[in-house]
Amino acid sequence: MAPPHTQPVTHDVGLNECASVRGALTWQQQGYVSGFKTPAIQDSFTFADPAAAQQTYQSLLSAMKTCQDTSRTLQGNAHLSPDAEVAQTGTTADGAAFARRWTAVAGMSAPGPQTNHVYLVQRGNLLTVLQFPEFSDKGATYAPTDDRPALTALADRLTSASTTK
Repeated sequence: MAPPHTQPVTHDVGLNECASVRGALTWQQQGYVSGFKTPAIQDSFTFADPAAAQQTYQSLLSAMKTCQDTSRTLQGNAHLSPDAEVAQTGTTADGAAFARRWTAVAGMSAPGPQTNHVYLVQRGNLLTVLQFPEFSDKGATYAPTDDRPALTALADRLTSASTTK
């Protein structure tokens, strides 16, 4: 897709219908085409210190853990059957993965049946979020058993990025 774009942050950054990043100093966004031929986005944020990054990471975890209720409310408001299910699908010492299966409401998500995969990793003053949708009409191709290795790989990339600066 396009090269990464980095900018100072002067506002909250909405990641999806459930979670936003608050208090970041910089935001880098990189778009990809996933191995499943769907869009994938990696948002990386820097914070003033590790404590601020950790606080935001904890806020994102809380938001994702209540995302099922938030998503069902959105579905009800859009006159859709509230079918959203959100599960934590992987963890590491510094990361968590979630899958949200739902009939999405148009807005931040493309409308229709899909599973949204969300990966959160925080190391030091860095926080990264990788997301990609898996559309139901293409069939399930991604196994959540891959989430722990994906989190580890994402954390390793964060470590590499922070040591090369």
